[in-house]
Amino acid sequence: MKKRRSCALLLAAVCALSLAVPCAAACYEAFDRPDTAFADMVYTGVDTAAVDAFCERFARDPAGEYDALLALYDEVYTQNELAYIAMCEHAGDEARSAESERAANDFAYASDRLCLAISEALDGEHGGALRARMPDGEADAFSGYEAADDGTLDGYSTENALVQEYYRLPDDDAFADAAADVYLRLAALRREQAADAGWDSCADYAYASQYAREYDPADARALHRAVKSRLAPLYVRCERILARRETPWDDEDVPSGAEILDALQAHMGSVSPELTEALDYLRRNGLFRVGGDDALYDTGFTVSLPAYRAVFLFNKVSTRFDAFSSTAHEFGHFNAAYHDPTPVLYQYPNADVSELQAQGLELLFLPALQEILAGGDANARDYVALYALTRMLSSVIDGCLYDEFEQTVYASPGLTADELFALERRLYRAYGLDAVYDEEPFWGYIPHRFDQPFYYISYAASALPALDLWLRSREDYAAAVDAYLAVSAARTDAWFLDVLREGGLCDVTDAQAVARLARALERETGALLGRRCDGYGWALGGAAVVVAGCCAVLWVRKRLPRRGSCHAKRD
Repeated sequence: MKKRRSCALLLAAVCALSLAVPCAAACYEAFDRPDTAFADMVYTGVDTAAVDAFCERFARDPAGEYDALLALYDEVYTQNELAYIAMCEHAGDEARSAESERAANDFAYASDRLCLAISEALDGEHGGALRARMPDGEADAFSGYEAADDGTLDGYSTENALVQEYYRLPDDDAFADAAADVYLRLAALRREQAADAGWDSCADYAYASQYAREYDPADARALHRAVKSRLAPLYVRCERILARRETPWDDEDVPSGAEILDALQAHMGSVSPELTEALDYLRRNGLFRVGGDDALYDTGFTVSLPAYRAVFLFNKVSTRFDAFSSTAHEFGHFNAAYHDPTPVLYQYPNADVSELQAQGLELLFLPALQEILAGGDANARDYVALYALTRMLSSVIDGCLYDEFEQTVYASPGLTADELFALERRLYRAYGLDAVYDEEPFWGYIPHRFDQPFYYISYAASALPALDLWLRSREDYAAAVDAYLAVSAARTDAWFLDVLREGGLCDVTDAQAVARLARALERETGALLGRRCDGYGWALGGAAVVVAGCCAVLWVRKRLPRRGSCHAKRD
């Protein structure tokens, strides 16, 4: 736990965060949550001078000022997120980008000062009284906290500046080369940061310290191999089948934000009435920015605004399918954060659990998605299911491919821009994607490469247990939903593998468990592909072709997050 805390507290300044037995509503802890409209939330910036003054006061009476410290941390965290939301609402606005950069730097400073104040107080004469007020185990996690020196803070400031340079790049013919230049400078800087922290590998450093994972890069490489051999071929077959037919919906008909949320509100109760409370709260307080507005940055994420005990959902959409599916995904993040009363000071960056909460809902929302896009047409509903599962499959493949990309880049100082592009092309061929995509540079369009390195593997790791939930839903939908509600109630300090074991879900580090899930997915996918869909279908035309098209496993796709969740889109 102490290792999880050590880097997370300061790294959160750069990229803020965003079960066993079915227990439905009992999973969620009741606590007071005031209504505050997003329009009434005021951005003032992070007051570093006020933080310094507070730390002096806190040192004299840490137990008495403990509640004020939690509130101040909530405030500086919220100010940083409000600046980021404003930047994403106005893509390309240099002033808002600069303000977001300043807020991130100020939050880095404030977070470091407040954490140091706690550590010093614990070692002082009032340490016992302060320890008594803190949650179990947290005092030990803060004890011995080492303050960031000027060089470390300058390094994070430089990193923030490079990330904002990327966000400000114009989307023109020079974008790929310009993004490569920024990326290589970021990679060099992060190698230095890992070395300064005592790590030989950037990947090991990020996996253990930034994401608190229980599996390491070597485990991920084993997953890469499995995806190449078992899952990528199925994805390619499904893509080819879908490419031969038109969708039964018009993807150019991108719905408005109101239409998207109306649809979610009409159908979320059919997944579970327990999910409607958070959705009602989101709409009642305007805690969202959803739609295809050109002004929006092309991403999706969910973040906490703890000063108001609120959560905010952002999702730029570009197709009709994506509008409903990806917003359901983001709402999985929103609902989990809404029901978690943990003060933000004590939250951990747990990307794997977070993505399971989002991907699990995305899959359980599939019957509702079929209703929205296909109505009662059985053939069209089968097409929606195949399309959704293929998208899921593309996400897990991308999750592994780009984790392999990052592991290679960060372990290879001296790479050139041309070598970056060549690496992506080589990986495309290794995963079989050259059969369905043009080998044009794509990695530079994924914000995670720049602001959340080594995040992408979480999409792949969380996909298997999410698909396990989906398989359960095919036999007993209510039981699968109850299992999901338990997962959605897991707090940020829950260990990913514990969540899986307690929920009886597929353990991604257990080769036999993965193989069993793969066989079950083969059967379900084979049954889906085997049905003729004359109206919209793929009509494979014979049992031999059906078998040839289905002898593989189905994994899952996700969407990305920048602090909570964000995604790049490959259309």
